[in-house]
Amino acid sequence: MKTKTRNPKSEIRDGQTRLIVAASETDPDMLYATKFWAPDPFIFLQRNGKRTLVLSDLEIDRGRKQAEADEFFMFSQFEREVQGKSKKAPQYEKVLAH
Repeated sequence: MKTKTRNPKSEIRDGQTRLIVAASETDPDMLYATKFWAPDPFIFLQRNGKRTLVLSDLEIDRGRKQAEADEFFMFSQFEREVQGKSKKAPQYEKVLAH
């Protein structure tokens, strides 16, 4: 039986927050954090022990089945909140900050 060993330096300590925005296809930190392989960038947030993923509408269902996270959100949901009544789509950075 194999046991997983974790590097204590890579662990998030209580009260610390970790944010990664990347494609897990090219970023091993994202793949390790989520156990979810995706070719396009997505958002991973770990805060107070809770792991949150923000995925595209196309990846949300697969993410819920395969990824290791506590909660999942669609990027378009936040995009609509930031856009409000504006006709122009908000910049990615503004949605991320939201």
